[in-house]
Amino acid sequence: MDEKKTESRCPNCNSFLYYIEADNEIPYEGKITIHTYVCKNCNYKNITIDRHEKGEPKIIKFKIKNKNDLKTIVYRSPDASVHIPELEAEISPGIASKGYITTIEGILTSIKEKLSIMGDDENINVLRQRIEGIISGAEESVTIILDDDSGQSRINSSRVEIIKKK
Repeated sequence: MDEKKTESRCPNCNSFLYYIEADNEIPYEGKITIHTYVCKNCNYKNITIDRHEKGEPKIIKFKIKNKNDLKTIVYRSPDASVHIPELEAEISPGIASKGYITTIEGILTSIKEKLSIMGDDENINVLRQRIEGIISGAEESVTIILDDDSGQSRINSSRVEIIKKK
């Protein structure tokens, strides 16, 4: 990892930025290149990641049947959207989207936390209670759907349904 001084200026303090490039191999994503711009004066950082490998675009479906299913590990690639049709919930990738590893419970908890910024009307409270019920083991069954054009996302269960996209 060689560090190179650039002609680019820091947006915070106007000092010169330094560039570092590193290749790496990571689980689920394969080979990546990490591009980092650093300011040695104010510690500003800007990091981007290029992925070299792509899989076949796919849709992954997983039906939550019981409380143990909440512990199922999920890898969501930066390109994947998450849908839960029964809750009319969706997590869409944005321009700065990052992949993450979590559990089914982690996805539900994240959605529940995001509801707090949507206000306190009756529909939001009902949805929040439904999610709390699912997390606590209520009988409501929901489907987690990962729609991933990169083909890198995974749900670690033998019960997943994988649909190849065209």
